[in-house]
Amino acid sequence: MRSLTCRTALVFFAISVGAALGQTSKNAEDSILAADLAWEKVYSAKDLEKTVAFCDEEGSMLVPNNPIVTGKAAMAKAIASDFALGDLEWHANKAVVARSGELGYTSGTYEQKVRDASGKIILDKGKYLTVWKKQKNGSWRVLMDMFNSDLPPSATSTF
Repeated sequence: MRSLTCRTALVFFAISVGAALGQTSKNAEDSILAADLAWEKVYSAKDLEKTVAFCDEEGSMLVPNNPIVTGKAAMAKAIASDFALGDLEWHANKAVVARSGELGYTSGTYEQKVRDASGKIILDKGKYLTVWKKQKNGSWRVLMDMFNSDLPPSATSTF
């Protein structure tokens, strides 16, 4: 009888811990999605200072057809160049947070209206992946950001 009580207690404990971990994970995913949405809002508004504030000090961007950009100052230059190209919006459709809670990522789709060399507006659509790092204060900062177009290479070669 004691063995059955012990097993029942262990099963109950395992279910309780599993549920708590799942809840924590969902809260972390909601938190990282909220960070992604907030970053998209200031990025779309072309607020450079607020946009760069979302970047980790050691963050990097993998911009198509360009070398890797690392550090806030370099990321600020890349973002300012992107602002000059046109308007960008993105929408996260997935968020995952590591069990440790220290790293996570968001992924989704983007649309950018870009002017080519002749002044014609090109609508670029693609996908992105952003790796987020949790800070000591609990906020999330961009550690790595990359994106690529769904358009054929010839259509995007102007930017």
